[in-house]
Order: sequence, then structure tokens, then C-alpha cells
Amino acid sequence: MVAVTMLRLAMLASGVALALVVAGNASAEIVAKGVRDGLLALGPKGAPSVAFVRGTNVVVSTRVAQRKWVGANAAAVTSGSQVMAFAAGARGPVVLVQSGDNRRLDIVRKQGVGWQKLRIAGGLPSGVQLGWPGLVLDRQGLPVVGFSRWNALTTDSFLFTARFDAKGKVRSQRITAEGFPQSWVPPPATPVLVAGRVHVIESYGYRGVLGTFVWVPQGRTWIGHNLDSGVGDFPLGPVVAGLGPDGTLHAAWTESLTVYGTAPVTLASRGSQSRSEFVLDRALTTALVAPASGPEVAANEWVAPEELGLSGTEYAWAGMVARESGQVELDGWLGGLALNPAGGRDVLLSSAAGLSWFRSPGRLATKVTIDTADEGDGRVTVSGEVRGVPSGQVTIYRERPGSARRPVGKAQISAGTYSFVDRPSGGPLVYRAVYVAPKSGVPYAALSHEPIY
Repeated sequence: MVAVTMLRLAMLASGVALALVVAGNASAEIVAKGVRDGLLALGPKGAPSVAFVRGTNVVVSTRVAQRKWVGANAAAVTSGSQVMAFAAGARGPVVLVQSGDNRRLDIVRKQGVGWQKLRIAGGLPSGVQLGWPGLVLDRQGLPVVGFSRWNALTTDSFLFTARFDAKGKVRSQRITAEGFPQSWVPPPATPVLVAGRVHVIESYGYRGVLGTFVWVPQGRTWIGHNLDSGVGDFPLGPVVAGLGPDGTLHAAWTESLTVYGTAPVTLASRGSQSRSEFVLDRALTTALVAPASGPEVAANEWVAPEELGLSGTEYAWAGMVARESGQVELDGWLGGLALNPAGGRDVLLSSAAGLSWFRSPGRLATKVTIDTADEGDGRVTVSGEVRGVPSGQVTIYRERPGSARRPVGKAQISAGTYSFVDRPSGGPLVYRAVYVAPKSGVPYAALSHEPIY
């Protein structure tokens, strides 16, 4: 599956980008050493948990005290399996795990003093795969899953929901029929609870049209309402969604638009009326939160090796938090974003050191910018702003996708601006400026997308 493959490559590549920041930052809490792929969820009282696969084990690690995380081996899975969705509710954490060949889907949940693994889908006919699934917990903390089955030969798809009771009995329901919608890739889907009723959001791409539906139950059938549609190839990665305090439904996903050479992130909202917009030009979507101030989308922009005239599959990643009022960039791959009870944000970043957790007392609001100028005499001037920060320092890095980055110095912030002169021995390379917030340790950053040769 294209989306899953791209994201797995992204997780592996992101470790190169963030390793030095985490290693030198006393405020970061390492959740899982050596693990680069995980998802974040907060319990009812705000305790963070992280779910990931280590080898052939699903592990759930929960923060029990400052700098103390306790991990539990929740279930055994096949090699190559991936955590697709994660939530934590009144009954404990719930993990959605899919096999590496996208043909088997299991749910892993806390049950008493132990863990329970339940099969949602498997034993599929040849050529049939599962789309990227989604998960939500009802008011009792019981899981609701949305997922699609897709036939690679016919491009037909079928959308399903699966609900579990307290004893683990599953009740599945098919939403769509007759292979609709056809899609070039397995359609990603996610459920949302609207006034206690399950709605399912599904995105697809077929013959130059990329569309997203909200499926709503009506009697014994389901009605699909158009959330967004336009010219495009297919969705990349998951659909993420949530409800705002006013009941407005918000959803986000990445679209492949090869004709324009982009992969924009769409943010769509459906309340009294539907509207959608691109909030990032080229990024892979990972999470969404919906506070009263408006929805925020977590995604990851990149610099590819071919943009520097290089070969390879490892990218330089820049975590982004996008909202209607603007964007904030973080250092490395942003795997998780959550609202904490104090009104701040919890963040999960991955690195070569492992998965790291941060807690910001407020929303992520420090914007770093970067400009690079080749002076033509061997010098490169790196300058920019750290908005709202009158003093401090930023660390300047040279980076090349596929290679360990190198810190080249620190630039002092004066009246919200910084400047640094570097003398690189050769290119191609790009620069990144990183400002670490003193209290939270959150690494705000700016990655240059213009190579220096």
C-alpha cells in the first residue's frame, strides 16, 4: 500500500534528523529507546501513553511519574505490523494494529489486569487489502473501528464499521455496496461519534478525482455526504478527524497531486455548512486536535534527496502544526499531537534515539524562520526570526538527506532575530535552525528547502 510504505520510510528516515536535539535536551522524556514509529494518546485524566511495535510485540508505555514510563507487552503480532490508530479511555488504552501486508487487522485492549487481542479482519481473498483504519472510543470507553476492504484487481472497495462490547464480542456492519467507491489505493477511513452516533469519513481517488465522504446512518442504510472533492490522484496515509466543542466535524488528510508535483494537506470542516482548504502544500498527515480556538493538524514536510541531486530513500523531515491562522514547525518527524487537560499540547517526536514526549503549557506558538544566502566566497549566511522570543539562542545544523546532520554553531537571538555565518566544505546541503523552549523543551525549528551547493 503506497501510503503505508511512504510513512514507514518516513519513520526510519526521521531518526537521522532529530537525534542530536533529543540527546542534548534535558527536558525531553525518552519513551522508547531505538523505536521510531509510535502513536500518542491521553487518558481521561491526561496521563500520556504511547503505543508502538517492537519486533513482534505491541507495546503500550504509560507515563506514571516525571521521567518514568512503564511499558507493557500487550500482544504478539507478525513481523512488519504497524500501529495504525491509538486511543485511551475509561477502560484503558486501545490499539489498532495492521499486518505488514495490509491483510489482517487486530484490536488490542486492556482487559482487567491483562490484555486482549481481537481479530477485526483477516483471511482475505487473493488481491484484497485493507485501507488505513481509524479508531474512536464511545462514552463507555469501548472501541469503534472504521476500515475498508479493497480489491487491487477491480479497484472496488467496501467500507465497514466494527463495534465491540465489554466482553469482546464484535459486531460488524457494511456501509457501502457494489464496490463503491472505486479507488486507485485502499481508501483510508476513520469513525467519529456525533451526538452519540457513529459517522465514518472515507477518502478515495479514482481517474483524476479525489473525494472524501462522511457516511451517516439513516434507518437501515447509510447516506454519504460529500465533504470535499476535486482534481487529484489518491489519498496518502490516514484520514484523521475530531469534533470541536461546538459540534463541528473537522477532518484532515494528504492528497497526491502528481500533476502539480505536490501532496497538500486538506483540512475540511462540516457544521452548518461544509468548507475545505489546503493548509500545507506538501506534507504527510499524522494527527488532528480540535480545541475551541480551531482545529490543528499535525503533518510532516520533507526535503527529498533528489531535490539536492542525490539518490536514496531517506528524507529530511520537518514536523508541522497547521491551523487556519498559520503554521509552527518542529524539529524532525511529528508522530503525535494531543490536547492536555491544562489546555496545552502534548507532542510525540521520533529520532534515532527513540520516541520522545514533550508537554507544552499552551498551544504551540513559537514560529522560527530561516533564510540562507550563498555569498559566493565560501561563506553562507543563515538568518531568520524566532517570533515572540526577545533573547536566547538557536542551534544551526547542516543537513543532507541520508546522512547524520552536523551542528555548526549557535546563533544568539537579539530582538527576535538571529544571524550566523558558516563556511561549509562542500555541498549539496540544507540548513536547519532549532530553538528549544526553556520550560517545555519543545524543539521549534525551521528547515531550509533551498539547497546550497
